[in-house]
Amino acid sequence: MFRGKLICAIAVICVFFAAVAMGTTARPEESAAGEPATFASLEELSKYIKDSTEMVRLLGIHYGIVDLGGALEPARKEALPETVMIQEDKAHSTAGQDSAPGFSGTNNQVTGVDEADLVKTDGTYLYIINGQKLNILLAYPADQARQLSEILFKGNPVEVFINGDCLVVFGNGPEPNQMFTRVYDITNRNKPVLQKDITSDGYYVTARMIGNFIYAVNNAPVFNSSSSGENDQLRLPRIFTDGKQRIITPQEIYYFDCQDYSYRYTTVLAINLQNNQAELQTKTFLTGTSQNVYASTENLYLTGNKMPDLSLHTQRLWDGLASVVPETTGEKIRTVINSGDSYWEKLQQVEFIIDDCLNSLDYVKSAALEEKVMELKDKWQRDIAREQNNTAIYKLAITHGQVNYKCSGTVGGQLLNQFSMDEYNGYFRIATTSQGFLFTGPSENRNNLYVLDDQLRVKGDIRGLAPSERIYSARFMGDRAYLVTFRQVDPLFVIDLKDPSKPKVMGELKIPGYSNYLQPYDENHLIGIGREISAEPQPLVDPKQQLKIMPPPAPTRERGVKIALFDVSNPATPKEISKYVVERDDSDSLALRDHRAVLFSKDKNLLVIPMTYRSPFRIMESGPQSNILPDYQGWQGAFIFDISTDNGIKYQGMVEHLASNARAMWEQNPVKRSLYINEVLYTISDRMIKLNSLENLQELKTINLN
Repeated sequence: MFRGKLICAIAVICVFFAAVAMGTTARPEESAAGEPATFASLEELSKYIKDSTEMVRLLGIHYGIVDLGGALEPARKEALPETVMIQEDKAHSTAGQDSAPGFSGTNNQVTGVDEADLVKTDGTYLYIINGQKLNILLAYPADQARQLSEILFKGNPVEVFINGDCLVVFGNGPEPNQMFTRVYDITNRNKPVLQKDITSDGYYVTARMIGNFIYAVNNAPVFNSSSSGENDQLRLPRIFTDGKQRIITPQEIYYFDCQDYSYRYTTVLAINLQNNQAELQTKTFLTGTSQNVYASTENLYLTGNKMPDLSLHTQRLWDGLASVVPETTGEKIRTVINSGDSYWEKLQQVEFIIDDCLNSLDYVKSAALEEKVMELKDKWQRDIAREQNNTAIYKLAITHGQVNYKCSGTVGGQLLNQFSMDEYNGYFRIATTSQGFLFTGPSENRNNLYVLDDQLRVKGDIRGLAPSERIYSARFMGDRAYLVTFRQVDPLFVIDLKDPSKPKVMGELKIPGYSNYLQPYDENHLIGIGREISAEPQPLVDPKQQLKIMPPPAPTRERGVKIALFDVSNPATPKEISKYVVERDDSDSLALRDHRAVLFSKDKNLLVIPMTYRSPFRIMESGPQSNILPDYQGWQGAFIFDISTDNGIKYQGMVEHLASNARAMWEQNPVKRSLYINEVLYTISDRMIKLNSLENLQELKTINLN
């Protein structure tokens, strides 16, 4: 029996080694000066990807190399001709344009780095993506607010930027894996004029604007996939600028010195808004899917899952295997592996060699050899599994529309979102959740924080924080980090980062519930937006029947949306000084998942978040159908709070976005964004914009969008 196990183990190892050997033969030469390599030809690119794909097939480790764009893009609606529709506005006034009032912008992560969003304002106008169109409205003064024009798109617009009289719209086209970027001159808001039309292969990921330059990221699959999944054709990414095609050549496609089996072309497009005639700058990398993007004013960081270095691990395995078998057997195996025979021929020969070796040994020696080989195989599998749980980081310098690769690094664990990353004083900080590896039982979550230098080398770290929990939210503020983990209660960790080489936990607060998002209030206070958690009552147990074991933790139940205000002025003893919990367990808020849905102004003591809740049933009071029926409407709108360190969190009221007709009642219409212009609050959903007084929430106007 042990011979069968041994031969099986050797066969698996040989398949792995053969596949790795095949994959590494096509690896191009690295370039100098720390730059990642490029491919010399289409054949070299094709062989590199094909060999790695074949490796995946042989090993049965398929991370997905075919076109996954459709699964990641927004749902496409029926294509419409792209036109600009103009509302007659003969009485249009320029009132308020000479001196725009104070207004709120996008809730950006980094000061000086604007994030694209589905709603923007310049203090006078609103620019709103709504379905397959973009609406331009006069927003202020409130009594003059109205729609001025709209742009209809082929495909689905996703996010926009506004820069003076320049409007930039990003979206995904009507064809699969097609991203568009449209630049408009909106000097006359009634008549937007298309200035630049950029279409690129792939799908839109995200974009940042720094000054007058935009950096957009897209991902494109490397294959044109057939419906059968066979005979997929390798393609090179294309970019069309005003109809002029440019193909990204293999010599322009950079790759990193690590294998990845979910290949994508990740392209960064740099757009110069100062000079409409400037050539579009791009940088393309062969990577896995970029999962999270972080941008400072000087650098752009792309992250993704790091696949194991199969060559390294397999070489270690093979060296170990050769050292445990008899010397003559090891030499025979090396000769076979390095031969030009087919992989299956090699496997057959290796099995014969192993069988001969076993037949030459007595029972005791054969059993001992089996144990050693199995130990090597188990270690090899653990090492690969551990490395699959890593994150690769790629650092790109972004300066005046130029994109240049700087360096790359690796940390253990996986990111939650962009707020798990931060750049400060030349250091890059990142928080992850990783899987531990236990001798028995299932692996458990562990949380980590790494500080990396300007070359993305680990300078200091904290590992194994809050075992069995995972990170629910993170926020870096100067020389501190705040992490929220959760399993039964909500620990808020305060971490000191003053010494990059020695980060340390300064304090911890444990309270029921958890925060999905942390919003800075000031340097000593944080706002947490998440959910309340309560313990469920446990059944009574007869004391005489209790066993002398630790009881399991009490079961918990999620309650309503929770807003909390934390005092971290003393980092050793963080405190929750105020909280508000929505008194409905079915309440939900987009702010739990999208930070741009949060409107916060410290100067105005203002916090606004979208809110929805739905009664799952309603009771018919009379008639033949006097029973319990589903209630499809529920409630949709926004909650408004007064928030300050002196008075805590005070509920001020709500703005409803309920349908006005029976047909629309069956359709959801949640608030997606809120903003203010001077004394007016604007809440925006797909169907309407509501204008309310910030002073008393009195409704001033409703503008229907559909």
